[in-house]
Amino acid sequence: MQFSEILSSIGATGDECHVTVSDDWLQGRATFGGLVAAVGNEAMRRLVPRDRVLRSLQTTFVGPAGAGTWRIRARVLRVGRAVTLAQCEVLDGDQVVAVQVGVYGIERESAVLVKPVAVESPRKVEEINEVRFDPERAPAFVQHFALRWAQGAKPFSSTRSASKVFIRHRDPSPLTESHIVALVDCIPSPALSMFKAPAPGSSLVWMLEFFEHDLEFGPEAWWRIDSDIDAATGGYVNQTGLLHDPNGRPVALSRQLVAVFG
Repeated sequence: MQFSEILSSIGATGDECHVTVSDDWLQGRATFGGLVAAVGNEAMRRLVPRDRVLRSLQTTFVGPAGAGTWRIRARVLRVGRAVTLAQCEVLDGDQVVAVQVGVYGIERESAVLVKPVAVESPRKVEEINEVRFDPERAPAFVQHFALRWAQGAKPFSSTRSASKVFIRHRDPSPLTESHIVALVDCIPSPALSMFKAPAPGSSLVWMLEFFEHDLEFGPEAWWRIDSDIDAATGGYVNQTGLLHDPNGRPVALSRQLVAVFG
């Protein structure tokens, strides 16, 4: 299923939403976390006006979400003059697999204005070969994304370095806010580059913060995510990513706590 098909298929029964996800979105025994987060955001978006843009999306991955039909319970926690807070649970059967809090807010005048400095890629996207999808080595969901590695060590290369990767959906449909949510999560953890051979990893908590909201680019446009490890102890990795839009402007900050096994 295309990403846009999954989002458009979200239905509602009473106070709950439901969606069916195919197994081509699996990441090991669980569904790709970026898709789980995007589905939850879509459910909350049904309750929050679009003029209140997504400022922060916090997702705690409680357990693996398998392919099949999920239930989504979303509710508004608070509506203020500028900010709406919403909460969502994604359930696979009777098991809660993700809990989310979304913060949506209108723009306000402020004396505080600080923007990240844009850093150019050392290579242009046109100069880089696309990573070929190998079903024997890569999770199934990777087939839905195009990746071009501009800088940094690739997974299982026994090397640690910060990475810069050009990314986009293969889905030809127009991009939405939730498309960008999933896109940020499509690259492997930079921790995997430190392994000599394939080893599993699992996101536990993901915080995604948007500070720019002009996301209207064509589906063929290349975005870029720059990521690195901040700390890694006891089998847990703290990592940060900075998303750049197709014009090279930083637009979102990603922070994750990832468990690695090996």
